[in-house]
Amino acid sequence: MAEDPKPPSTALARPMIARDLDKAGKGQLVYVGRDGEVKDPAGVRTRQMAAYVAFGGITAAGVVLAASSFPLLIPFYLALGGRFIGTVRAVGKVNEASVALSNGDALAGRALAEPVARSWWAPGRVRALAELRVAIADALDGKGELALERVRKARGRLSPRLIQHQFSYYTEINLLTSLGRTKEARNILDARGGVPQGEVLKLSYWIAQMHLGVAEGKLEIEDSELYDRMRKGLSMTAGRDLLLLCAWAYAQRGEHDDAMFAWRQAKEREGSHRLDVAMPKLAEWMTGYLKDYPKLDEPEPEDDL
Repeated sequence: MAEDPKPPSTALARPMIARDLDKAGKGQLVYVGRDGEVKDPAGVRTRQMAAYVAFGGITAAGVVLAASSFPLLIPFYLALGGRFIGTVRAVGKVNEASVALSNGDALAGRALAEPVARSWWAPGRVRALAELRVAIADALDGKGELALERVRKARGRLSPRLIQHQFSYYTEINLLTSLGRTKEARNILDARGGVPQGEVLKLSYWIAQMHLGVAEGKLEIEDSELYDRMRKGLSMTAGRDLLLLCAWAYAQRGEHDDAMFAWRQAKEREGSHRLDVAMPKLAEWMTGYLKDYPKLDEPEPEDDL
C-alpha cells in the first residue's frame, strides 16, 4: 500500500489532459481556472489557439511594417516572436514534468522542469511553475526541507490571483506536516480561512487538512463532512490518498467497518507512489492498523443473497 502497484506505462496510453477530476488518473493533468474548477480542455485549447494566431499575426504584421518603414525594428519583432515560441515550448516542458512527477518519476520530472526554471528569458510565472515542479521532485527524493524552500521561493514570483499561488500553500502544508512541523502547518492552514470554493481547491484543502490531522492525532469535522469526502474519493480514479485518509478518520472515530471499507476501496484506485515519503504518519498508521486487522487486504466480503 505504500507504493502504487500500477506501472507508469498504464498512464502513457491516456491523454495528457483529462476532461474532469474524477476520471483523471496518475499521469494526467486537468485545466483549472482561477475559481478552482476544472475547465473543458477543448475550450481551453480553442482559446490558446486563438491567442497564438493573434500573436503570430501581430508579429508578422510588425515585421512587414518594419521592413517597409523602419528596418532596424525587424530584429526586435523576430526576437519577440522567438520568445513567444520559446515560452510555449517551456510551458509544454512544465506540463510534461507534471506528468512524469504524477507517475512518481522524480528524475524525469526534474530533467524537464529544471532547465525551464533556470531560463532567464522565460517569463517569471513560467519559471516559478517550473520551480514548483522541481520542488515536487525534491519531495519525492526525500528532500523535504529543500522542497519547502523552493515552494516558498516560487510562490513569491506568482501573482496571488493565479490558482497556482493558492495551490502552493497546500503543498507547503503537506511538506511541513511530513517534516513534523505541525504547528507551522496548522498556522498556514488556519490562515487559509476554511474550505475554499472550487472542486480542485477543495480537494487540495481536504487532503492537507486530513494529512495534518493524522500528524496531530485528531480531525475535527462533522460526520456528514467525512462522508462527503469519502464519497468524493470513491468517485475518483485517483482517489486512493483521500480514501486512506478517510479510513484513518473513521478508525479514529471507532467506526472500523467504514474504515475497512474505505481501505479496501482505496486499494482499487490510484494514489501516491511514495506514501511513506508524502504522508509518513499515514503510512505508519497503516502498518499498525494492518497488524491489528490482518484481513484488511483480503477482498471485500460479498453480501449473502
